Amino acid sequence: MKIKLATIWDSMRSSYWFAPALMAMGAILLAAITLTIDSRFKASGVPETAWVFYAGGPEGARTLLTMLATSMLTVFGVVFSIVIVALTLASSQFGSRLIRTFLSDTIDQIAVGTFISTFVYCLLVMRTVGGQKNDAFVPHLSVSVAILLALLSLGVLIYFINHLSVSLQASYIIATVGADLKRTIEFELTERDPSKPDTSPVEIDQRFTSATAPVTASSGGYVQAIDYDQLVHLAQREDVVVRVKVCAGDFLVRGDIVALLPSTTSRISDLAREVNSALVVGVDRTHEQDIEFPINQLVQLAVRALSPAINDPITAIMAIEQLRAGLCYVGERNVLSSVILDAQGTQRLFVKRQDAAHNVEAAFSLIRQYGRENLEVTISLLDAIEQVSRRTTDEAFRGALLHQATLIGHGAQSALPEEADRKQVAERFQRVIAVFEAV
Repeated sequence: MKIKLATIWDSMRSSYWFAPALMAMGAILLAAITLTIDSRFKASGVPETAWVFYAGGPEGARTLLTMLATSMLTVFGVVFSIVIVALTLASSQFGSRLIRTFLSDTIDQIAVGTFISTFVYCLLVMRTVGGQKNDAFVPHLSVSVAILLALLSLGVLIYFINHLSVSLQASYIIATVGADLKRTIEFELTERDPSKPDTSPVEIDQRFTSATAPVTASSGGYVQAIDYDQLVHLAQREDVVVRVKVCAGDFLVRGDIVALLPSTTSRISDLAREVNSALVVGVDRTHEQDIEFPINQLVQLAVRALSPAINDPITAIMAIEQLRAGLCYVGERNVLSSVILDAQGTQRLFVKRQDAAHNVEAAFSLIRQYGRENLEVTISLLDAIEQVSRRTTDEAFRGALLHQATLIGHGAQSALPEEADRKQVAERFQRVIAVFEAV
């Protein structure tokens, strides 16, 4: 249930309706509070014009609130148009995978919500202004708050324009995706304790060999997350073991095998529905349990930067540096076990994992292929592998790094036209090999 809630929260956080809707409801509540205070002041006969910004009459209040509401609606339209243009430019420049990163930008959401909530507040206050002369009701406090909200909106507009100009820079986008990668790694992998030895391999329960009855997917799309706690509870309740054949990031077609149950289990169809309910499937990947997703985003940035149409190797090197940081985090953390136990220590799930070797291939393979003719990109890849190899003692992880380094070194010898460049790559490659041999 926890991972499902996290996925729902990520979906709402990556939308332009959730934060503005909350702020609009806050504006409704604020209007109710300030109007109630104004009504009590009027009923008590206490003058309130001495400590508020607005001390005019009803006609001026209506004019002012109408002007503020109209202005906020106009500014909202302009801001929304700017956001759409920015998303279009980002999609064409950096790729559609990065749209989700822009939609998750809290500053943009707050800017849109500020203008909408100010409009809603002014509208609600304006309808209460009425009467003539002595019996007129003028909510001086509420109108003064509307003036303050308008001033706040002006400040938000200035900050939004500055933030948008910064957020369209490649360095900011790469750093944002790198932060997403780090957050996903910290969520998925536990921190390694240097004082404790590495976890020894778990001996697999023989009961998993009896799990041969297939459970097929009830819907298609990307596996966004898997509620392993729900599957463990199911397996414990039925006293069975479950082999999970998919992991976050896999694409499903309706009817694909997602799990295996023991063939001796009764109520296979009922259990299959429960297994499918533990899978969160959507039209796009997310980074809740999927470390490869932000890696792919960084790789896309690097590959597009290396394309002949853009030809920006500096951006590619910046993406490689963020990949290096992410793989260093992976190397410093514990490897996830493929076996999940219940509260009593009984093996219940045998799951598919995206291991470190898979992440290394995802991070370096495409960039290696597209950047083999660029000296600086090649050296940056070798430097990244050297630094990551110093952060891990996992043999499979180091083997995958060494394999990528070998491919990079050999590819550069055939792709680089200048002998001096090939010699420089060979020297850097030997330095990387020396790091692996030193351990």
